[in-house]
Amino acid sequence: MSTKGSNGNGFSKEQVVNSSLFTPREKDILNVILQDGKNYTLEEAKQSMGLFKNKEVMN
Repeated sequence: MSTKGSNGNGFSKEQVVNSSLFTPREKDILNVILQDGKNYTLEEAKQSMGLFKNKEVMN
C-alpha cells in the first residue's frame, strides 16, 4: 500500500482501518478517532493515533 490513495488525496477511514499495516489494537483506535467521509494519508493516520495515545487522561 502506498502512502496515498488512488485519487492522490489519501485513503478513506475504512481503507485505513482495514489496512494490514496496523495491529488490531491500532485499528480499534483508528476506528474511533478517524472521521467518516474524510481521507487520510498513512502519515496523518499514524500522527492522529500517536496524539490519541499520548493524551493525558482527565480525572
